Amino acid sequence: MDDASLRDWLAAALRSGRPPPLPDALTGQQLLDAAEREGITALLEARLRTEGGWGALTEPQRNALQTHARGLAAQWLLRVADLRQIEQALCAAGMRVLLLKGSALALWLYPQPHLRMGGDIDFLLESPAAVTQAAELLTAQGYARVFEPGDTHFELTLRRSIDGVMRAELDLHSHLLNAAAYAGVFAFEELWAEAQSLPDIGAQLRALSPRHALAHACLNRALDMQNAIPDRLKLLYDLRLLAARATAGDWDALCALAQEKRIAGVCLRSLEDATSDVGATVPSSVTQRLQTLAATEPLDYWKLDDWRYMQWQNLRALPSLGARLHWLRQRLFPGAAQLRELYGEGPLWRLILRRFRRGLARLIA
Repeated sequence: MDDASLRDWLAAALRSGRPPPLPDALTGQQLLDAAEREGITALLEARLRTEGGWGALTEPQRNALQTHARGLAAQWLLRVADLRQIEQALCAAGMRVLLLKGSALALWLYPQPHLRMGGDIDFLLESPAAVTQAAELLTAQGYARVFEPGDTHFELTLRRSIDGVMRAELDLHSHLLNAAAYAGVFAFEELWAEAQSLPDIGAQLRALSPRHALAHACLNRALDMQNAIPDRLKLLYDLRLLAARATAGDWDALCALAQEKRIAGVCLRSLEDATSDVGATVPSSVTQRLQTLAATEPLDYWKLDDWRYMQWQNLRALPSLGARLHWLRQRLFPGAAQLRELYGEGPLWRLILRRFRRGLARLIA
């Protein structure tokens, strides 16, 4: 069973919970590796158990999923402890913080939070200065900066290691999306005004409202496409759950938001993919309205995964020639620490050469 066929099987399992049996020759480790690549191990186990598809697996396949899912449930308890400590540190300083992406969705969207375990933890703060302040406060908890980003890079990565093993990774965002084409779409204040509280975490650590979370899920997936990050079923299943809880009023609010922000095409692309891959339910009237709006937008949503096209869109989004030249310089010549994070250890000249080779390959692809 090749990787594409196995991914199709995983998507079918998420859609119905009752997929056809897997080949006996597929080992438990192969199934586990495929589910991990998609970020759905615990979710897959839960879907198969609750919807009657558990018997589609052999005993070794079931054992592999079950053991790993239990491990994820234990990891979630550690994550909650981390989130509470971070909330206390930042909010004691009077900072307003939004929890983003999987960690936030796990707490308010999924039936059990460990079903949406992610890798890093993402936070949005109200300004670059707030990001710097938060990073300084979190050093007391053992977090260290991975590299110093340029001012056209809108997130700062912190990691905490214990005995040489990375325990947690945080991404502190000064803009909702780390790309010039999307960075100015939402201001912190408008997101905070609608933000919702999170159970058992703390009053000042909040999550995006449902309509903002749905728009962000679509935009974040578009950013992954732009950066050639492999598409993952966990992101599409987020959209399925977000769509399932949306009322007629919620859909109207999303369409109005898409029209105002000119992101109808971005939303449409991800919602259509979530419908076809994992069975999301989107009213036809919403799809038609987004199609009409997308036809008037300058961004071609069928080219979201075209790296050259999207780099041009990022460049166009900047307000002046000086800003565009500055963005190009930082794209071509990031700092030494960032180059090592991207390309590994080695002499600086060799890392720069790798950078140019990668960029050239993308340009001529």
